[in-house]
Amino acid sequence: MKFREERDLTAIGVIPARIASTRLPAKPLHKLNGKTLIERVWERAIAAKNLNKLVVATDSQEIIDAVRAFGGEAIMTSPDLPTGTDRIYKAVQELGDDSDLVFNIQGDEPLLIGEDLDLLFNRFAISLCDVGTLIKRIDSIDELFADSVVKVAIEMDNKALYFSRSPIPFTRGVEKEDWLKSQVYWKHIGIYCYRRKALDDFYRLPQTDLEVSESLEQLRLLQNGNKFLCVETKNEYFAIDTPEDVAKVEKYMTANGID
Repeated sequence: MKFREERDLTAIGVIPARIASTRLPAKPLHKLNGKTLIERVWERAIAAKNLNKLVVATDSQEIIDAVRAFGGEAIMTSPDLPTGTDRIYKAVQELGDDSDLVFNIQGDEPLLIGEDLDLLFNRFAISLCDVGTLIKRIDSIDELFADSVVKVAIEMDNKALYFSRSPIPFTRGVEKEDWLKSQVYWKHIGIYCYRRKALDDFYRLPQTDLEVSESLEQLRLLQNGNKFLCVETKNEYFAIDTPEDVAKVEKYMTANGID
């Protein structure tokens, strides 16, 4: 892999949080063992050492009030923005922030590790890629074949080849229950670090056919030639989308002594 010359880069973290959710209404305000989801994500993100600023971008005054109540910073954005990345772009523009890098920190990742944000920052900052993102090795057949778990195929130098809701690659001539024994599969963790041009490109470019087909917004930039650096984490991540996810994460937190 080719590397950039090292220099001090600045980074802002933005947590997109919209009030509407079909499967879990008012999801950012849902309680997980006594704290709202948005507070748990904030607490973990603020632990990162390489973020000069952290802000929640939302379409809800209720979420703004909740964030300010625990001492966080929040900014109002339009409810009509189609994606979380569009919301991040608008928030950064509204703030007038000129950071070199912009982190998209998903507001439904309560098990986020601040050290992973720093790992992503450090690896991505010296790369020639346009976007950095986290991946984790899949070790469960259920995860491998779940549509809700996004998979990624990577090049030898850890750049993304493709993201899909389907298991990729297809392992020919092997029973599906044995795929994990014959091939390494990677789960995509939806946390991104954008160079400013890549974020600007995302907002400017129209949706692509692959993005619409897979319902994966990262394919817009990938299909337009942007390079994604994939950085492996060993930490466990469970995104919150349904009431069942809440129960799963609460159980995990209790078993692992997470307050």
